[in-house]
Amino acid sequence: MLRPFLVDLARKPFVWGRCDCCLILADWWMAVHGVDPAADLRGAYGSEEECHALLAREGGVLRLVGRLAGSVGAVPTTEPVPGDFGVVKVAGLHIGAILAPDGKWAGKSPRGLAAYTPDKLVSIWKI
Repeated sequence: MLRPFLVDLARKPFVWGRCDCCLILADWWMAVHGVDPAADLRGAYGSEEECHALLAREGGVLRLVGRLAGSVGAVPTTEPVPGDFGVVKVAGLHIGAILAPDGKWAGKSPRGLAAYTPDKLVSIWKI
């Protein structure tokens, strides 16, 4: 299920408020569990500036992803396996990503699907 999800995600364009680094986590949760933890955020912003304003109101990527993960009962983990998701630190930035089968962290960037080897696993949840 994870590989087809990532292949499909790679084909989709990056769109603020629809298909970006945080909403892909909610998309993955919804694909596995049938519940959208970010329904209220979809379409709530449409540009990088609007996204940054929303993140500032929410307290940042980590706080927002943590709130959404908690709202659906996601369980934190310190030993992630492929399919688990979370916030990783890459080049000083917090990024929402999913652990891919190859051991890299997959995230959506304006340039497409990115494969990260993070500097730090900030907060991870089991899928």
